Amino acid sequence: MGRRKEPQTREELQAAMEYAREQIRQLQNQEKLYTNAYSKEERRLRTWRLCREAGVLEHLVPELKNMTEQEAASFIKTAATSQEAQEFLRKRGTSHDETDTEPNSGEN
Repeated sequence: MGRRKEPQTREELQAAMEYAREQIRQLQNQEKLYTNAYSKEERRLRTWRLCREAGVLEHLVPELKNMTEQEAASFIKTAATSQEAQEFLRKRGTSHDETDTEPNSGEN
């Protein structure tokens, strides 16, 4: 394949500039499509994670099914701020890098 002929005349230069502008527009549209697809996938993964974690919580505390949203939030806040939970989080925070495992590779 040979090199593309460099534009020489004013008309050729204008055509080359318009061609470049069209390529830029197409690439900008592609970027929007990819950005939207990425955002959609991020939302999907977040929803999946939240549903999975809520399922685990509901399995451990079946009473949550009968609580109001405010009661459930209060219960979870109390549980998460308990001394035991805070100690667990502190330990996990200091040793997280050492024991980092793949998701779903443990308990289910």
